[in-house]
Parts: sequence; structure tokens; C-alpha cells
Amino acid sequence: MSQFSMRPDIQEIINFGILRQYAKLNNVDYQGNKNTIIDNIVLAVRNGTLEEEKVRLFIQEQLWYGKNKHTYFIEISSELVSRFKDRDTLLEFFRNRGIQPFNNLDRINNPAGVPLACFWYESNPLDDSIVNKVYLGYIETNYTYRYEGQVIVFSPVNTYICIEVDLKRNLLVLRVRSRSGVKPTQDVNAQNINTNSLAKKYLDRLREDFGFTYLDGASEEIKNTMYNIEKALTSFIELQFQPKVSENHEFINSFIDEVAARLEIVDVKTPINLYDRIAGLLERALIIQNAEVIESYVDGKKGYINMFDFRDDRGGRISARSKHNSTPIQASDIFFDTRETINDVKLIDILSAVWFKPVDASGIQENDEYSLGLIDEFDDDECDSDTDDVVDQGDKKVLRIKTKMIAFRGFYKIEFKRYLLKEEYNHVLSLIDSFKGL
Repeated sequence: MSQFSMRPDIQEIINFGILRQYAKLNNVDYQGNKNTIIDNIVLAVRNGTLEEEKVRLFIQEQLWYGKNKHTYFIEISSELVSRFKDRDTLLEFFRNRGIQPFNNLDRINNPAGVPLACFWYESNPLDDSIVNKVYLGYIETNYTYRYEGQVIVFSPVNTYICIEVDLKRNLLVLRVRSRSGVKPTQDVNAQNINTNSLAKKYLDRLREDFGFTYLDGASEEIKNTMYNIEKALTSFIELQFQPKVSENHEFINSFIDEVAARLEIVDVKTPINLYDRIAGLLERALIIQNAEVIESYVDGKKGYINMFDFRDDRGGRISARSKHNSTPIQASDIFFDTRETINDVKLIDILSAVWFKPVDASGIQENDEYSLGLIDEFDDDECDSDTDDVVDQGDKKVLRIKTKMIAFRGFYKIEFKRYLLKEEYNHVLSLIDSFKGL
């Protein structure tokens, strides 16, 4: 009989909804609270009705994504891609360093030092001698602390650093969890660990251990991509109201001509095109009056924008956001006030976007959102605690996946605001990629 068990720290990491969904899909009793479902899964493995390796793969995927919602992207050199692209060359490279493919991400707990916890690769489906991705995972021991009277008590916690070398896109992707009040050592005065410092630490380690070299191209490309995203998602809303304004085109223009004559304005097109300005103001009024349209889903709509931040052509920083960060930017005056400037710059430094992902809801019982893993658990200090991220759409449910994209010098970062699933991550990345190079 298998002696399989699930460590308490792993139980804490895995989202209840995802755990419940996994049990349901594998014919394990999924009724009850989180501890009950975990016990049922463990018993199923021990009794031989559920394969241990299958459960381990599930756990490893949750450790790889799950609460590791901060994802960094940096361009890698073509030399590195060439070195790792051929399977035999890749395996020889790591074999010479005493490393064979393995995955102990779920087995290492509070290690001394920072061991490599996994190394594996993904082959091209058309030619298994070609490598598409290389995966490297590290685990380091950090510490949380609490006061018991006058005594400080430290508790060790695992920090998972999950790295993907994407050889098709020439990108290194580093994923890590954000937590408040975590120390690198058992010293209450030590500086708290943050995701940026962790990313830098492991980028440096990869450079030292394996000769990784990085390029700066990803940052500028993503700034233009964020502009393309902002332009497309906001235009999708504007196009719904432009026909109504256009229907009154002649009346609006005659009104402008009449007022301009009264004010003795000689040229209504330069330097300010009053026709376009007034039409834009009327579209703006309609959008604000019907603000619920911004967040509603229709077929073909990819998402909407909550906030953006950019530098103008004089180097000044402009932050365009609504009164509340969770409110769509098009419901705020600041969006319209910065419209012309952003169209001139065509680069955005920070963008908060909400992405839609339709999910087939056939056969899902009412109030059974846990089976889709839709209910998040509050955890990280930088994460939204909102659970209102599901839209009913007839025979579909539509997920709202909240993200924040930030361009730094030489790399960029995407923060996810809910428990991260592999399929949702891939969905958002494919949407973002669709705006590149437009």
C-alpha cells in the first residue's frame, strides 16, 4: 500500500476550488471542506484507485503556477537558444554539470541552501529532437515571524522560483509568489524579501551557473504592445457608440459652425479640430452614461482597461486611472484628457487590464463555481480579494482575469490578481501576443 501524504504547506497553497475540481474529475468524493477532500484524495492514492504519479503531477503544476502570480519576462541571447534547442546538446550540457531530468518540486521542504528542485524539458511535437522549452525550479527557505508575548517566533516557509526558457519566443520567464513580511533569515531586522529582488537574484544565478545572457529588447516591445492593447480594447467600446453620434453628424457640424461664427473663430479645424473634439466629447458622454457596457462581455471582446501609466514626449509621467483602481478607465475623465497624448507617444509603461475567458458552463449546477476553481482565497498582500470575477453569458460562464503589466529597463512583468491556472496563464499570454507588432 502506498504511503502517500500531502504536506500541510502544500495543502495551504492549493486553491480549494481547484482541489475540489480535481477530485470531481478523478471520481473522488469532492463533498465537504478542504481537509475532507484532501483526505479523500490521499485515501484514493493509498487504496490504489488514483495513481500517485498523477497526483504528484497535479501538485507540481499547482506549485509551478497557483500562487506564483508575479511573472517576469526577459529576452535571452540567440547563442543560448542555439545551445538548448537541440535535445542531445541540452542533455549533455546539464549532464556535464551532474544534472539529469528530474522533478522534486513537491518533495523538497525547507532545504538548507538553495537546491535545484527540478529540470525537465518540452519537446517539439513534430520532432522530439528539438526542444521548445526548458524548465528549472528552485526552492529556498525563508521565514515568517510572529510575536508570542515578548518572544519572536520564526516559521520556515518554502519559496518556489519557477523558470521557463522559451526557445520559440527567445524569452526567459521567471515566476514567483509575492508575500508580505517574509525574511531571508531568522532576523526580524532583515529587509523583507520582494519579488523584484528574487527575480534579480535568480537571473544572476542562471548567468553564473549556466552562462545565461540577456538582452534588452523585451521591454521596449512590451511598451508598444501595451499601447496596442489599450488602443484596441478601448476602441472596441467606442465603436459601439460612434454610430449614434454619426447619425447626428450634420446637426453637430452645423451647431459648431454656428457657435464658431458667433465667437468669431475663423478656422474650426486647425489647430484644434472642433468637429472631432465635439464628436469625441459626445461619445465620451455616452460611454460614461452607459459605463456598465465597458465591463460586459460580448462575443469577440477580449477585455477592458482599468489603468495605464506612461511618459509624455517631455519626459513627464502621466498616470491615468479611475477613482478606484478596480473601475474601468473609460468611466473616468482622465482617460479622455490623456487620449491625444498617448496616441502621440504610442508607448505605455504600466497597464492594468481585465481579460475575458469564456468557459463552457453546460452541466454546471448553480452555485457550483468551486468546481471551476473560480473562488479565490485571499493570500498575498498585493492581490485583490474580490471574488466577483465570473460573468454569466447564457450557456457560458466568462472569467474575468485581472492583470497588471509593468515595463522595467530590460524586462517586463505581468502580475495576475487571482490564483493562477496554467490554462488561464496561456490564454492571457496568447491574447497579449496577438497585439505584438501591430
